[in-house]
Amino acid sequence: MALVEPQPIQPQFCYEASQPRALSQIYQPATQIAVWHGDWGVEALNYVESLRDLQSALSLRQILQPQELSDYLQSSLPTAEGKQALIEGISLVGDMFGYLFELDRLGFRLAILEQAMCPKFHRDQVPCRLVCTLRGAATEWLDGKQAYDWMQNPAAESTCHQLQTGHVALLKGKGWLNNEDQGLVHRSPQVKKGDWRLFFSMDFAH
Repeated sequence: MALVEPQPIQPQFCYEASQPRALSQIYQPATQIAVWHGDWGVEALNYVESLRDLQSALSLRQILQPQELSDYLQSSLPTAEGKQALIEGISLVGDMFGYLFELDRLGFRLAILEQAMCPKFHRDQVPCRLVCTLRGAATEWLDGKQAYDWMQNPAAESTCHQLQTGHVALLKGKGWLNNEDQGLVHRSPQVKKGDWRLFFSMDFAH
């Protein structure tokens, strides 16, 4: 099924909305980040809170078809109340990611993180990456002016924006067609001692 291009809107660097269609705005040339304010539900989030006690070293990586994601998570995640609710939520995101970019396969990662995974601001060398933090501090990013200032002095500490926990975001990278000189500048947040994050991402896979 061919993907229908979204209707034109006023160009903007960041597009946010409470509806999943917000993610389709990543196709707008000026948009470098599209954010859906996902609602994961109490049951799923209670399960998330229990995960470190259930499996403290949780780290999943797999290349699979979007429709295989549910079975993969069912066999990989520890059993407890709320597991199915979380699986359904992540699988829905996987279906949307696959449909939006007409992907046969995607690269999936889910992990408990107790330190910053990518602590320095950077641009990804990929067309687009989906990120979501289900517990703890979420991804930090720079708007156009902040990114310009960062390029002038990468060593300086920059003021930045930050995603909210539970938000699903598409980050446009340098690998997007005609976006070679742009791409969202972002980094992983610092994790306070004793705290942790539950993070998942999706990438294009061939």
